[in-house]
Amino acid sequence: MKKVLFGTTTLVAAGLISSTAFAGDVTSKDNLQLSIGGKMEQYFGGVGSFGDGGREDGMGINTDTEVYVNGMTTLDNGITVKAVIQLEAQTNSTINADEQYVELSGSFGRIQAGQKEDAASQLAVTAPTVGYVSINDTYTWLGAPVNGGTFAGGDTTWSSDDATVSYFTPSFYGFTGAVSYTPNPGGALVPGRGRGRDHVFMSVGYSNEFSGVGIDADVGSRIDTSQNAWGIRSGLNLSYAGFTVGGSFMGIAGDDTSETYVWDAGLSYAVGPYAVGFTYGQNDGAQQDGGATGVGHEASYMVGGSYNMGPGISLVGNVFYATMDGEKAAGNNDTRDGVGAVAGVVLAF
Repeated sequence: MKKVLFGTTTLVAAGLISSTAFAGDVTSKDNLQLSIGGKMEQYFGGVGSFGDGGREDGMGINTDTEVYVNGMTTLDNGITVKAVIQLEAQTNSTINADEQYVELSGSFGRIQAGQKEDAASQLAVTAPTVGYVSINDTYTWLGAPVNGGTFAGGDTTWSSDDATVSYFTPSFYGFTGAVSYTPNPGGALVPGRGRGRDHVFMSVGYSNEFSGVGIDADVGSRIDTSQNAWGIRSGLNLSYAGFTVGGSFMGIAGDDTSETYVWDAGLSYAVGPYAVGFTYGQNDGAQQDGGATGVGHEASYMVGGSYNMGPGISLVGNVFYATMDGEKAAGNNDTRDGVGAVAGVVLAF
């Protein structure tokens, strides 16, 4: 959903997988096996504002449809090789591939190379959310005020599908360590130029269960070596008898970068095919040194529900209240708040 190395990457990768899948057996126990899957999400909703921020209210439709092509085999030395291509299918998308990467796994752990979110984002634990609409989505549906200053959304991860190399250790008593390197955020897997390059991510994740109580947690960091900027994030979820409670925090700061502090908290309950939940998120985006950039404050309250109609078919819905305040932005249209409702059907195949 972010960036693509080259427009032809998908065709080349698909060709390689197809040719290998039907080639003679050379070093693997079996030929590279192909599998196809995907998802289709269709949402309908609308928003009504109390403070319009220079924007209009109304109804809208959102869609997210992807086709997954996976190839996997296990070599004679025990190493599993997997190739993943996720194709965007909706017509309003200008990106032909969401993710495309190769993964090698074995007793040594896992190595990923390609367009895939960083390791810290993959291990990230966030507040339980029900309904498939995230805190960040509520701001997208409401729409930022015209003169709203700087807003960073409600995501407590650094998730992006930039060209990245990642390594994950084997799990040890529930602990997994990981590190990622992104040389050119927003670009190809080649040396970058200018500021904002060379991002390094490190994370430790934990997942275990004791006497029916599930524990999922993580602590991660991001270092932007070209700007002397850094970020930290952490999350914790506890689950028992269908209940899950938890939250997460992310902060970014640096010598000449805008400071951002985002956190979320939530509670959900699932029984049989039904699930309900409440999630709260807040973003306090600060300013560059000297106060050159307007401060942005965001908050969202969201209730969600879902019903699993059958394998791979779910009905989902969310009702939310969100507010965005530019605080230091010039002009009158620097705040917007309102309520919204979104319902949809989610298919996984």
